[in-house]
Amino acid sequence: MGVATQLLERVCQDAAADGFDFVEAYVDKNIIDVAHDFRGPLAMYEKCGFSKHAEREGKVVVRKALK
Repeated sequence: MGVATQLLERVCQDAAADGFDFVEAYVDKNIIDVAHDFRGPLAMYEKCGFSKHAEREGKVVVRKALK
């Protein structure tokens, strides 16, 4: 498991501990420059249990239920 995946899982754990119901992220639909893509690939979010919620302005909105 990569560092970014571990960080994403930790964010989800912390959000759940703080009482949040969902975590949402806005992932670039098409990665043009990997050096400037700080959000990470869509596959990473899907691997961590996120699902596609919507698509807007070149972004895929992904959401994970915490409860």
